[in-house]
Amino acid sequence: MFTGIVEEIGKIRRIQRGDLWIALEISGKRVLQGVKLGDSIAVNGTCLTVTSFTESTFTVDVMPETVKKTSLVALKDRKSVV
Repeated sequence: MFTGIVEEIGKIRRIQRGDLWIALEISGKRVLQGVKLGDSIAVNGTCLTVTSFTESTFTVDVMPETVKKTSLVALKDRKSVV
């Protein structure tokens, strides 16, 4: 069960799908303060690893099985996420 503190509401900026992976680009501000590659950020309660970031977005890779077994299955571009 996720018991962390919600820092902000982000938005899905892009969903890129490959054969064996899915990359999510998510906008944020507060959550990106001090972020480093490899940091874990919870998205809809699912902890995901930061694979790249800018001043206003971060990207995570998600395996298809994780998408299917979590609330991430319902995400669409520009949809609000926690």
